[in-house]
Amino acid sequence: MKTYSLEELTDKHIGKKGTAKRDAFEEELRLDILGQSIKNIRKEISQS
Repeated sequence: MKTYSLEELTDKHIGKKGTAKRDAFEEELRLDILGQSIKNIRKEISQS
């Protein structure tokens, strides 16, 4: 069974780095991670 890196799968299914589709995907991913981090921090603060 062949294994693939995350980078290989992302290149194949979303596009290579520098393409508009890949840039949009990575920007959306960054925003999701930021939103989740803010949510977790707010949750921690409210529990204090």
